[in-house]
Amino acid sequence: MNYDEYGEVINGASTFVTIADQLREFEHLMIGWTDEAGTHFDILFANGSEFEGANHQGGIRPNDLFISIMRLGAFGFKRDVELHPDYVAEKLGCGGITAKKLSELINGVIAELNK
Repeated sequence: MNYDEYGEVINGASTFVTIADQLREFEHLMIGWTDEAGTHFDILFANGSEFEGANHQGGIRPNDLFISIMRLGAFGFKRDVELHPDYVAEKLGCGGITAKKLSELINGVIAELNK
């Protein structure tokens, strides 16, 4: 993965590839990530899996990429569209540069998973 000088995960090609590879092998992964602008998130990535029960709300699907930011929010994102920072901000409760960098992270991982 790509790391900053403090050892936190940052966006970059190696980060996207490593997360996607880990999701293919283990179906979930947690990282300590920074937007390089002072925000740190502990992010849990989970590959979509079979749902239990029939009633799921909010439009989530079994093949979504599920993102949980500890103490903040969670959502299942489609894998066939590029996510806009405003959409990510709405779903995960962040904004500004953090939403931009977070959408880059999620889009980068999705692109690698779709290869």
